[in-house]
Amino acid sequence: MNHSETDIALVEKYFDAALSDTEINHFILRVESDENFKSLFEQEKALVGAIRHHGLRENLQYLKAVESNLQDNKHLRINSPVKKWHYFAAAATIGIVILGKVILTSFNQTPDQLFEAYFKPYPNTFEATMRGNSTATKRTEAFQAYEQGDYQKAAQLFRDLLKTNKEPGMLLLLGNANLILGNIDEAKENFITLNKDFDELDIQSKWFLSLCYLKSGDVERARNILKELGGTEISYAAKAKELLEKVN
Repeated sequence: MNHSETDIALVEKYFDAALSDTEINHFILRVESDENFKSLFEQEKALVGAIRHHGLRENLQYLKAVESNLQDNKHLRINSPVKKWHYFAAAATIGIVILGKVILTSFNQTPDQLFEAYFKPYPNTFEATMRGNSTATKRTEAFQAYEQGDYQKAAQLFRDLLKTNKEPGMLLLLGNANLILGNIDEAKENFITLNKDFDELDIQSKWFLSLCYLKSGDVERARNILKELGGTEISYAAKAKELLEKVN
């Protein structure tokens, strides 16, 4: 499947942490809704994400430099069978070395590294907001703060709102905000409550609860939830199976 250069550059910027909070929100929404773009994202995550987490970024830059150099020297002739053989052998060797390092190191990721690789904040799909609205309610402010990446403010507002009216969407986003802020125990409570008290968003609550356990080092509980999710036909099943294979 072919992908546009613009989309490829966008995904690379995401993994380079070069997107703004607003751009990240749009990016996540697109991953959720565009299968073609999601496929590109998963491909890049498998390679670039592994390289980043295991200190192989210099090798990636080297490959890019080699590729750039080859493109800049397209005028060079390699018509000779011997020259062609050396050219492809060198390229294959570089590729095998990089791929081998990625594959070997991917099996040695710690629970914390796996959390960082798989955790992506759930987007606000529950409340439409309008920035710059001077008459915004406390509820709207909470969702706006979440969208803008002010997770401390969002968490406090969500806590206050949930005291009088428990909503599954708020609980899910509060749990995500707590995960980002490092409030792992509170995040666990959010997702456990969401799963126990509501029929909707139970799959999402289990996915993020498994990440909570992974982040806190409770690998066995994380594995149990991932096994449960992986045995279903839901959208999170593939990610759960993939992560389960990497959890020691």
